[in-house]
Amino acid sequence: LHPMIDRSYASCATQVDRKMARLVLALAMAAPAAAFVGPATSTAVKCAPVEAKTPAVLGGVGETAPFGKNGNCWDPVGFTERTSDPLMLWYRAAELKHSRVAMLACTGWLVNQYQLYFPGDLSPGTPFASLGKNPLESWAATPYDGKVQILLAIGLAEFHSEFGPPYKKHYTVGGTFPGNQIARTPSGWQDVWGGKVLNIPYGPGETDAKFLAQQNAELNNGRLAMIGIMGFSAAALVPGSVPALDGLDGVVAQGWTITA
Repeated sequence: LHPMIDRSYASCATQVDRKMARLVLALAMAAPAAAFVGPATSTAVKCAPVEAKTPAVLGGVGETAPFGKNGNCWDPVGFTERTSDPLMLWYRAAELKHSRVAMLACTGWLVNQYQLYFPGDLSPGTPFASLGKNPLESWAATPYDGKVQILLAIGLAEFHSEFGPPYKKHYTVGGTFPGNQIARTPSGWQDVWGGKVLNIPYGPGETDAKFLAQQNAELNNGRLAMIGIMGFSAAALVPGSVPALDGLDGVVAQGWTITA
């Protein structure tokens, strides 16, 4: 009797296993097919998409050849299609700040290569000339108090750039970008505090087209500088990673490690 029960139980189990296998297989085949079927029509209330006006709010800055055209910036990931005006202005301000910092960094790196140093001492017993040709080694050789002062100065500049009403108009709502202490107004150049300190009328050649070209030139130079400083940094930290800079004296940081 027991062998018959065992065989009957095994047969039932096999049938159940087959049915389960068929069900799993059907579900597995149905899942990819469902991906090609459009979603069912729903009467639920949907949030309105963000209104994208970003090409216009940037005022033409960034619309440069060969990628920017027809009133659009070079935008391979579609920021201008899903970003509100204030957020797009924040992006542009961040890009502009990074561009300016990168241009200063590239200039400082090249100045160090030519061993052009400030006269005197950075701190008692530490002359500027002793910091070395490589900026990463120079940072490592800078006293701790000096590093704190540099970071504090950067923080204060960043804090100042975020001032808004009642002091000045914030850049995310049409004010001047961080670092621009002079604004272009219909009557002339004015300081960002409403012309209380500086108010200069335009000269004959200071047209809107010239100002737009100057802004685009600064942005393009900054973008190139960001690529350049990344190349310098890569060559300093990973010898041979940038063939064009490999072997140049002072580029590679000898024995440099990340320290506070």
